[in-house]
Amino acid sequence: MTRAATPQLISEIRDPESTASRIVALRVLKNEIIGHDQRKEAWIGWGIVPLLSQILAGRRGTGKRSAVGERNGDAKHPSSGRRNSRSDEDEACLQAIIIIGSLAQGGPPFISPIAAGGIFPQLLSILSSPNCHPSLFLAVLETLNIIADRFPLCQQRSSQHVKQLSSLLFSRDHVETLRRLIIDSTVSPSSISELSVALAANLIAKTCSEENHKTLLAEFGVLDALALKLSTFVVAQGFVLPGAENSAMDPGALKMLPPAAPPNARLAPILRAIAVIIENSKSRAEHFVSSPAVITVFPKEVPEFSPNDIKKTPWGSTYFSGFAVPRHSATNPIDAILPSVPVVQTKISTNFPPLGSHNSYGRHGQFFSPPISIPESNVSDEEESAVISWLFAVIRAESDLTRLVGAKLATNLCRLGLAKKHRLPMFGYLLIPLLIATFEKDFEVPDDADVYESGLIPTTLRIKEEAPAILASLIMDSCELQSHAGEGGAIPKLAQMLKESFNPIAGTGKPMWNPDKSLLATCNASQPELCLGPRGLSPMVYHKMKLREAVLRALAALGLFKEEYRRMMCENGVTGYIIDSMKPCDPESPDALDGNPVPTLLAACAAVRSLTRSVTALRTNMIDHCLTTPMFALVKHGDIDVQIAATSVLCNLTLDFSPLKEIIVEHNMIPVLCEHSHSSNSRLRLEALWALKHIAFNSTNDIKIKIVEELEPGWLKQVICHDPNDPNLRRRIDDDIGGGSSSIGMGTSNSVGEQVDILNPTDMSDKESQPHEEDHQMTDVIMSPKTSLDSFIADNSRRRRLAINGDLDQTKQARRDDLRVQEQTFDLLRNIICGIGAPEMIDFLFQEVGQSDLFNILADKLRPKTLSSYSRKDTSLSTKSVAMPAEILESVTYMIIHIAAGLSRHRQLLIQHPTLLKLMIPLFNNPRTQIRRNCVWVIINLTIADDQMDHASCRERAIKLKSLGVMEKLLSLEEDSDPDVRERTKTALSLMRALLQ
Repeated sequence: MTRAATPQLISEIRDPESTASRIVALRVLKNEIIGHDQRKEAWIGWGIVPLLSQILAGRRGTGKRSAVGERNGDAKHPSSGRRNSRSDEDEACLQAIIIIGSLAQGGPPFISPIAAGGIFPQLLSILSSPNCHPSLFLAVLETLNIIADRFPLCQQRSSQHVKQLSSLLFSRDHVETLRRLIIDSTVSPSSISELSVALAANLIAKTCSEENHKTLLAEFGVLDALALKLSTFVVAQGFVLPGAENSAMDPGALKMLPPAAPPNARLAPILRAIAVIIENSKSRAEHFVSSPAVITVFPKEVPEFSPNDIKKTPWGSTYFSGFAVPRHSATNPIDAILPSVPVVQTKISTNFPPLGSHNSYGRHGQFFSPPISIPESNVSDEEESAVISWLFAVIRAESDLTRLVGAKLATNLCRLGLAKKHRLPMFGYLLIPLLIATFEKDFEVPDDADVYESGLIPTTLRIKEEAPAILASLIMDSCELQSHAGEGGAIPKLAQMLKESFNPIAGTGKPMWNPDKSLLATCNASQPELCLGPRGLSPMVYHKMKLREAVLRALAALGLFKEEYRRMMCENGVTGYIIDSMKPCDPESPDALDGNPVPTLLAACAAVRSLTRSVTALRTNMIDHCLTTPMFALVKHGDIDVQIAATSVLCNLTLDFSPLKEIIVEHNMIPVLCEHSHSSNSRLRLEALWALKHIAFNSTNDIKIKIVEELEPGWLKQVICHDPNDPNLRRRIDDDIGGGSSSIGMGTSNSVGEQVDILNPTDMSDKESQPHEEDHQMTDVIMSPKTSLDSFIADNSRRRRLAINGDLDQTKQARRDDLRVQEQTFDLLRNIICGIGAPEMIDFLFQEVGQSDLFNILADKLRPKTLSSYSRKDTSLSTKSVAMPAEILESVTYMIIHIAAGLSRHRQLLIQHPTLLKLMIPLFNNPRTQIRRNCVWVIINLTIADDQMDHASCRERAIKLKSLGVMEKLLSLEEDSDPDVRERTKTALSLMRALLQ
């Protein structure tokens, strides 16, 4: 069609003579714009997006069948059998959806008008309509995937567009559509249903980034449906564990084995979607491995007993002896086909748990992901699911993206503590070499890779982009795995990849000249659906940025512990490139490779922080490359995550041996850090206080006074007064001592030590409680198409447990954040009142905070908390005593040490306080060594005389300490397990005895 006739085509689409004529006009439009971005641009200005939205909104889902040909006419709907021909309305909608997909393929500028034109809700409405034709269903999923692929290229508007789509997609109605699609494809597989499932799984992986959306997918059965789909691949590959058919009728199982996946089914999208949903959540990961389908194909091992443990009664029946202990095999049958790996004899278990522990995360892995909140206890050997072994089999047997996403899922499960302790060497010997192999310059995959997985770039580049990030997640906080990666040659390869990410991209240049610029020049900003959005990034530039981010993350993880690896990084010349990665993007030059988006800035900060653990790098490389210039800019960056990452780097740069500490103070960073300390974001508060603590150490009094004044004494007082366990003290009781407060309905722990609701247990359904009619039938038959869909979703008890665990995770994390902020505040005050000029700073702190108030606060922190709880058994109230967290007790005793190290009058103030030292006496028996050591140091400082004139007051203090029972406590520490405590105790006893003579 000629360009002059285009406005007439608009009229034919807007006001057609009939639906058939509209279909013809839409087809003409489709053929005109495919592959022509300039024509797409013109049609946006002419208002095609609102017209397409009207067509989608006007679909009623009924009408006469179209006389025109149909696409995939003999296909059936993924959910159930449907008519094979489309109505005219469906045909018009199909053409409109294809046009929308074609517009989206024009890149980021076209995503904005599509989003503004209300297309997303219309597409999802069609997707979830009860009479959606299979071809329409497939077209919607294809178009949504095309749009989602281009979201990241939109830069500043990327998160806005993702949130707009994900908030709609992950609502209850549409989540149910996804669940039914996945389940129906298992019960009634077909080529179109398998393709639809792959597209739906990919869509989940591309758009599900919010924790509440991931939780929704788990609670409303999508995660269980994906697990069901995964189990069909287990059946097809022959990995069902022996005896599974006998366990299929066990509680929680499917009652029969799932059918085998058809040959055209795709495993990679399923693995990727599951990995995304369970990421950073122990409760969701447990929900996955305990899903009915996984339990069915990988039943839990039945414990065996030694023959000597089985006894016989005189009448012939058997029973277990009183010393019978169930024995669990260390492996499962799948492990037998995996290569054996050397077993490390050293105590590697201490390295394994921190992969997902909060403590290690707090100072090492916080740039990469949100906190992983899991119980401190380790997974027991009998609790590992065979899905871990199966994933290793998949990783070794498959290639390309299937291997990669299998590695990602296995890594997530490992980091969340769902792998056995002995599994760690297997990750090192079997998985890490495969990941490092993808770093090779000549690494390539076949050109016929899955087009629905490769996205906008070749599969080879996508694997290179994702593999370093998986390696980073795997080796984080594990010395053993870092050694495997370092010895495997990862550092030189990663260094080369980082350098190549700055190489210019061939073929990039200015956009093609457009003769119709006047259309956009006259665009009305109040009608965004008629205007193109920003140009955004090209796919290759975005790939370079993601590759750079992943490599920086891997380098950061490798440099956490070993100085050897940090030195190797510097020798490979990465320092300058890491510093260059800290330069933010220029909005005016989106395709420039010397600017970096927020995720890359976070990864660069992580790499810098890792390198600055090296004194050599801190004193040479970082100064040579002018680290402070970009760092000071990032501390004030507009994105709060960047502020957190940059501030945490300052924690290393402000250490006492750092030559950059003085530069940081000279550049007036103290007010900035104090401002961050007042932030509502707990992580930013924590990092800022941590940096200020380092600045205060061994600084002059004028710097310390400036810190206190900038933070404001009233604010400091408020922070140290706060009780981290309030108002969640009840939950702390439940977590720590197994109490049962009826107010929140928790009274016992599940298999991982997390509290679950047992006050309102879910009754078994009648169907579950009654004998099954099919009990006598074979259970290894193919699943009947008539099987109820509800048998695949999470039952009420599993959903309730998932919800409770999620709430507890958030509560625990909030409590930990408050606890650590208060701990760092006490440590900051401790550094302010120590060192040269300490007596003056003690007086200054007493004046600003109030001496009486400060002592009362310290005493309150030492005082155990008493909580009354209601017991349902005897309908009575009981009281329980809960000590302050050990971290707070340690920080408070340090404060007392330094006050006691001040002048004689400061010691007199301490000894005269009515309760402070009395409350410290029980801490002499504290399980934590440092707390016992601190208590002894307090006694030493209180009984050392400054001069001869102080002898009389020292004797008075010694007499008062003896009356408090200090001598008995010191005598009990003479045989302490810690040698330093024993030595300090000798000193304290010597001083006390000399004064009491």
